[in-house]
Amino acid sequence: MNLLKKVIFTLLITGFIVSCEDDNTNVLNENFTGTGLTEITFPNLAIDEEGDGTVVTVTPQGLGVDYYVVDFGDLDTTSDVIKITELAGSASYDYPNEFEEVTYTITVTAKSNKGFADVVKTENVTVTHTFESIDTAPSSPNRSFYNVFSIFTDGAKVDGSFVPYAIADAATGGKAVVLESGNSILEFSRLGAAAGVLALKDEVVIANAMYDGVAVKNIHFDVHSNFETGIDKLKITLVDNSNSVNYVMDAIDLTDGDWASFNYDLTTDFSAPVVQFDEIKFEVGTGGTANDHATINVDNVYMSKETGSTIINGDFNSKQDFWKWGVFTDGEKNPFGSSSDGSWTNYDGTDNGSKTAGAKWSSSQSGGPLKSSSSRYAYQPLVLTPNTDYILEYEYTLKSDSSNNEPIGGRRIVGLILDKHYTDGADAVSNISSNLGSHVGTIAEGKFSNKIGSEVGTLVKMPFTTNDSGEIAVMFYAVTPVDGWIDNVKVYK
Repeated sequence: MNLLKKVIFTLLITGFIVSCEDDNTNVLNENFTGTGLTEITFPNLAIDEEGDGTVVTVTPQGLGVDYYVVDFGDLDTTSDVIKITELAGSASYDYPNEFEEVTYTITVTAKSNKGFADVVKTENVTVTHTFESIDTAPSSPNRSFYNVFSIFTDGAKVDGSFVPYAIADAATGGKAVVLESGNSILEFSRLGAAAGVLALKDEVVIANAMYDGVAVKNIHFDVHSNFETGIDKLKITLVDNSNSVNYVMDAIDLTDGDWASFNYDLTTDFSAPVVQFDEIKFEVGTGGTANDHATINVDNVYMSKETGSTIINGDFNSKQDFWKWGVFTDGEKNPFGSSSDGSWTNYDGTDNGSKTAGAKWSSSQSGGPLKSSSSRYAYQPLVLTPNTDYILEYEYTLKSDSSNNEPIGGRRIVGLILDKHYTDGADAVSNISSNLGSHVGTIAEGKFSNKIGSEVGTLVKMPFTTNDSGEIAVMFYAVTPVDGWIDNVKVYK
């Protein structure tokens, strides 16, 4: 048994020794021969409990006994009935570990070959099963900040620290184990008796998991099992309790004593295309076995989308979503200040009749020559067709208020196409000059809403050509002593 702490319950059967001989007589030997005995002497049982585990040992001692029969009280098997033929012998039984705590009735029957009647003693014992947690964890995800819908992860590991993902759904279930490394893993035990359940806080609709109309494509699991004390095949079920629908992936082969990673397509790999779910069940897979406490460990449960070719939240109705940095060394992860002073034009180009949401920069959030630790940079990665012509389109405007703190080059809104993807905002800012195109907007007409119903704001259509990989990123920042805004950001051919 792997790493089990053993507990020994010793049933000491102590006989009353009576003799008429003098004090020098070996009383124990005299009585064991049966001289003068008329019945088996088998008094009360004494139980000594040491620690907690799964093994119980019985060592009876009595008089007038030929052998003992010990029934350890496990009703699910007959192998727990053991005969002791040696008077100083013992019997041990390893109780099954399917339940954390069980009370058994141990029955010891003393039998004689001299015609004495059997003597039976019983005692209830409570066996508590414990085990040591593993001390290893799988590698953390390295997916982009807005490409992961996290169900259970510590986040991406960047420079030795965990960066939580932007989109997550808190899940409960299993036992959370925090390792010395700071990584948290989940422990599901007794899978031979019942399923392990990870319940999501909210129902996840696959088609809109990341954003309205932005679906996730895959689901990932890292699973660990020691076969001797765990399971060798796994069944995963995504449960839609609202519609009583189960999506099943069965007979998954695990790896003995190591972490195994699994990625499944939500459209093709389960028993039906997954529409929505709010619970994940872990069970022994078809053809698998559950041993001992049947424990698995689970980590990095997340769904993902691929970096797309369409700007998400280009109208800023969802404020900073998909523009925010996951990591910005010595800088500000927020991309801009959300504002209700956006364009009067809807994202589809129609007149809204009133102002919409927008992205706003103030003087304290400016970059360039006004750069500080509070500077804000909006960023969104895209994957476009390599070596192809595209257009970056957006609207911008700047306040026209006078200022005594005009930056060198004047107030401006800057739009850029970066030549690669970045994890850390500080790296992107350091490489601003490595771009595929830029636009410096200097027209200051005041707020979008200054002239209700008129075309306040400047429309930018900036052409650029993608690189060999097609991996580019859109970035915006402001350099202004007052306020500036952008809205309705699009990228298209």
